Amino acid sequence: MSIGLWVFIIFLIYFGTAPFIAHLKYQNLRYGKLPQKKRYIGFWVRFGAGVADSILLIIIGFVVGFILQIILYDTNFGPGSDYIIGIIISWSYFCLMHSSKHQATVGMKMCKIKVCDQNFKKITLGRATLRYFSAPLSGLILLIGFFMIGFTKKKQGLHDIFTKTLHVNN
Repeated sequence: MSIGLWVFIIFLIYFGTAPFIAHLKYQNLRYGKLPQKKRYIGFWVRFGAGVADSILLIIIGFVVGFILQIILYDTNFGPGSDYIIGIIISWSYFCLMHSSKHQATVGMKMCKIKVCDQNFKKITLGRATLRYFSAPLSGLILLIGFFMIGFTKKKQGLHDIFTKTLHVNN
């Protein structure tokens, strides 16, 4: 098989597995009615929270990398290890924070945003993980899946639609 076919297969697995599983798992769920004093959060507020979280993740990644460099002084894991460590740090930050009692990352707390399920309850770690791994699909074609947030009724991106999650004010 050629390299191009392998790249296609890897992209299909990476970008398609989580959205497919989320679709199968959550397709029959129905949305509850938006409670009084709650509103859906739009694109620009979520973008601001994402910038704040990105800055925090860069700092965390630098500190963890520095500590690992000290601990594993003369060990070489290869160029892919940085990427894998970055995914682990990012996954643990977003998924553990979204499924915690706070239902938000630090940036989302600053912007007074909560992530919730279709009935405005806390999401599980499994749903947060599917949402995290569905997010790259939102950015695949010119970030259209993210820009959908500004145009959909419930202010959902493509990854939110797959996992039936909502962003509401705190």
